[in-house]
Order: sequence, then structure tokens, then C-alpha cells
Amino acid sequence: MSKPKKTDIQLAIFEDALQRLLRGEGKYVLANTKLSMAQLAKESGVGSGTLYYKPYSEFRLRADNLMAQYNSGCIEKKHAPPQLYVTELQTLRNDRNNEKRLKEDYKIERDDLKNQVKKLCVERVAVEHALFIAKVRIEELENMFTALTGQHPDDYHFKEGEPHRPLTNASILRHLKN
Repeated sequence: MSKPKKTDIQLAIFEDALQRLLRGEGKYVLANTKLSMAQLAKESGVGSGTLYYKPYSEFRLRADNLMAQYNSGCIEKKHAPPQLYVTELQTLRNDRNNEKRLKEDYKIERDDLKNQVKKLCVERVAVEHALFIAKVRIEELENMFTALTGQHPDDYHFKEGEPHRPLTNASILRHLKN
């Protein structure tokens, strides 16, 4: 069985609300009230403009005719069209509510992921800056070494008797004195 579309779910809800109004059993609209699209929207639990969307145009025309007949007194309670199965309608409502919940969950997850991406970008920029500073410092040290020894650090060879130890500022100063 294919998943019902949102418009199908909404149409079923509108139809159920229309039938309740025509029978005088409205949940939100009193029985002796003149019926209108606004009353139908109120009974359906949607905004007043929802019924005017294009997918609902056929339903709106049919509902207009039925409400006009009801308002003129032509429709009696016993001649109202049959009621939709309550379980089917409840299933459709549950599906709609589940889709709303999923949509909200996905929005929250999307926002969390966007925040993670922003944090990662900030961290990447900080690491790139630290790398840049380190490269500049290495270049300064290489230039200083080259100025002191006359050789690039990669080309420098220790004398045979000299121990192979890392160069420090003190060892560089000793080398300059010699």
C-alpha cells in the first residue's frame, strides 16, 4: 500500500469535519451556526486560508454547495452523507502528526550538524593559523642558523668529534664564539 499524500490526508480531515457540521455535531462549531468556509476550517483545525489552496478546489466547491443547502434548510440530519470510518481517519491523523514530528526532528538534527560544521571550520582556521606561525618561526630559525654557520640546516654536517645533539640557543652562541 502506498503512503497517502498530505493532500489526501487533509481532504479526509476536511470531509470528516464537513460531515460533522452537516449533522450538527461539530466539536468547535455550535449546531445552530450558519456554515461557511471559515467554520469548516475552524472545525477541521486548520487556518482559514488552507481550504483555498489549489489542491482543495474541488472539495471547496462541493462543500460550498452542501453548506448552502444546509444553510437554506434543504439538508436534514438524517440525509447527511455517510461518516468516514473513525479508525481510518485516526490513522491518517496519526500519519500526519508523525510526519510533522519527523520533520521537526530532522530540522533539529540539521541545525546540530550545521553547528558542528561551523565549529570544525573554526578549528580548521585555528590549526591553519598555528601552522602558518610555525612555518614562519621555522624559516626565521633556518635564516638565523644559516647566518651563524653559513650553511642551510639540511646541508650542515657535524665535525667528526662533535656529538650529534640538537642545537639550542646556547650551542649556537658557543658556535659563534669559536
